[in-house]
Amino acid sequence: MEANKVFVVSSIQTIEVASAISQVAACAGCSVVIKCDDQASCEKAISEAKKLLDGRVATDELTAGQVEAAIGRIQTTIELGDAKHADIIIETVFEDEGLKRKTLSALDEICASDVILATNTSTITVTSLANATNRPEQVIGMHFIYFSTVMKVMEIVRGVQTSDATFNAVEALAAKFKMEVSISEDVPGLLSTRIWMVHLNEASNNVFNKLVEPEALRKLNRTISPNALSILESADFIGLDNCVALLQNLNSAYNDPKYSPSPLLTRMVDAGQLGVRTGGGFFKYI
Repeated sequence: MEANKVFVVSSIQTIEVASAISQVAACAGCSVVIKCDDQASCEKAISEAKKLLDGRVATDELTAGQVEAAIGRIQTTIELGDAKHADIIIETVFEDEGLKRKTLSALDEICASDVILATNTSTITVTSLANATNRPEQVIGMHFIYFSTVMKVMEIVRGVQTSDATFNAVEALAAKFKMEVSISEDVPGLLSTRIWMVHLNEASNNVFNKLVEPEALRKLNRTISPNALSILESADFIGLDNCVALLQNLNSAYNDPKYSPSPLLTRMVDAGQLGVRTGGGFFKYI
């Protein structure tokens, strides 16, 4: 089955990520529907997708005409029931196992029997989430990695019961998205998140202990990798509340203090300084 109709399920905490995934799919010629929690989130999702696409015009990756066409392929809804029209689901809700299981279970009831349910999780096993559905062979991990405003790498994760047909369909979709693929084991943190979160914690602790300023880290990262977001910019884009949830999940899974969230991260989340979504985190966005 060729996936031409993509349904991306977001929550308030994951609008930026859902929008980024959606613009990648739209640029590949797919029609995309982003499910949001409310109308304000719908408007923000389109705005964020347009902002990312305009950034790709600035780097000569896309033309203004291509951006207009891509935006025309993205719609929003507040009704989960609209997933019944989709060829593939990409679930991107907040990194809470109960919420993800509830969302996938509901989608399982709504969607046609041949539809693949993909999850963007990186700290909850696909096998566990698949168990919330009646189609575990059609549940798979599609973890989009956010080291750049232009997503270039996807981790594909098979659960215990994920079928070859599901894997092959998602691998083909990644190729359609023009993304590199990394095959990861179905363990909390996969590969990228386990490594990335240690780096984020170390960077946050250095800022917390006044050993470095965020801008100095950004300059260092951009010197090493000019086209990639710095570690703190990536955290702001994902959302610091999402980052803390990821760290808490890893800490729970491995009982390893290196995954205990930096005091600075938890303090910023408590203060509502969540990153791009709120206009400020490690950096200002308004």
